[in-house]
Amino acid sequence: MAEDLLEAGIVAAFTGRAGGTSSAPFATLNLALRVQDDLRRVLANRRRVATVLGLAGHPWALARQVHGATILHIRANPPGQDPPEPGPRLGEARLLGQGPPEGKAPVGDADGLVTADPGVVLVVLTADCAPVLLADVGAGVVGAVHAGWRGLAAGVVEAGVAAMAELGADPGAMVGLVGPAVGGCCYEVGPEVREAVGGRYPAALATTRDGLPGLDPAAGAAQALERAGVGQLRVAGECTVDLEERFFSHRRDHGRTGRQSGIIAMIPGGGR
Repeated sequence: MAEDLLEAGIVAAFTGRAGGTSSAPFATLNLALRVQDDLRRVLANRRRVATVLGLAGHPWALARQVHGATILHIRANPPGQDPPEPGPRLGEARLLGQGPPEGKAPVGDADGLVTADPGVVLVVLTADCAPVLLADVGAGVVGAVHAGWRGLAAGVVEAGVAAMAELGADPGAMVGLVGPAVGGCCYEVGPEVREAVGGRYPAALATTRDGLPGLDPAAGAAQALERAGVGQLRVAGECTVDLEERFFSHRRDHGRTGRQSGIIAMIPGGGR
């Protein structure tokens, strides 16, 4: 968790795989509903995370992640308040639907979520892709982005920054956090993927531990944030494939695994 952001009233954290209720192959803190894990266990895991982060009872916003560059603006269903006009990046504002706080329906097809409403918990799910969290404390705007190689190639990180700017955020005042992802040590890719991402973000180019052409999504996301003018960058630098006890990995576990998350929310009435 980013302690300095917490002091300013913003919860920003990356989860791992330990501390939940799910059984293998989703052991134990799987947060994804669409991987054939038991629904009750996943919701219990989400409630545990929310409680630990001080977000119990606040609604979760998740999208159906499609490896693109669409960003959705999430509203907290304020009574008698109309959403702002859509901008080039934001599109139409999405209100949170019915259901328990941690089990609401997906808000749409997207790989990024932004909000200026306190109490909305933005969540992206990953199991090798890079989770990216964004916050402008002064403007009161936060965002969460799911950045796999396709999303990186499509510009999803820059799109997330631009969407926040449309809500009044200043990229230079933003903090960008890049969470655990598959590392260049373990992510062998073919020439087309390497060119699609590396041609845009040379920092993502890597050589695997076996001496093969590889890719580092977290490094690519960090370079994207830097190019978008984000003022402060922090990169976890942890490989989800290598750290089996700590993280789920789609690549390592041949697609049969759970999902960890990047989570960010503004606490209502939080900050100094």
